[in-house]
Amino acid sequence: MYSFTEVAHLSHVSVSTVRNWLRGYSTTQGKIKPLFKGHLEEEKACSFLELIEIVVAANFRKAEHASFQTVRRAYDNAKHIYKLDHPFAHLELRAIGGHIVHIIRVPGAALKAVDQPEQYTIPDLVQQIITDQLDFEHELASRWYPVGKSVPIVVDPRISAGLPVIKGRGVTVEAIYKRFKADQKIDFIEKDFELEPGIVEEVIRLREKVGI
Repeated sequence: MYSFTEVAHLSHVSVSTVRNWLRGYSTTQGKIKPLFKGHLEEEKACSFLELIEIVVAANFRKAEHASFQTVRRAYDNAKHIYKLDHPFAHLELRAIGGHIVHIIRVPGAALKAVDQPEQYTIPDLVQQIITDQLDFEHELASRWYPVGKSVPIVVDPRISAGLPVIKGRGVTVEAIYKRFKADQKIDFIEKDFELEPGIVEEVIRLREKVGI
């Protein structure tokens, strides 16, 4: 389970956005329903699948400049049409690709609508997550590579409490970064954790640049 603060940090959205997407929020016009249904009001942590769905939703918004309501409509329609419990964390998203974006633009769209020739393509930012950043088991996201599979940093809910770690080693990014900030030399950290040359320097760079 991930705290709202951890989810916000990993997905690069605010804690209030995480809370609003999971619990809904109130406006002067009334109560706005949550983006993702099923999260208990008293629950202050997220599952790995909820984390991935928030990451995908955040990138939909970034790629499309889409409103909260627009992304929620896409999520609800995809969940209903394709019978998926976690559509934004599901392998099927790769197959339906542009359909998701088309559903965003056509409120209440049916299958016939999403199969029209003028359907849109999936945003590059979202496509990158699906193809370059996720591993799937039983068609659901099981591992997430926050900066792509070319970099051996992975978020696996079964390893180190789901914190970003060095693939195959289980050493957390945060542990390496704390060692570096404590003025330990990079080559010493690599030898101590038995890591390949260059990994520690890359981890530090990414930690400071993109906040993994």
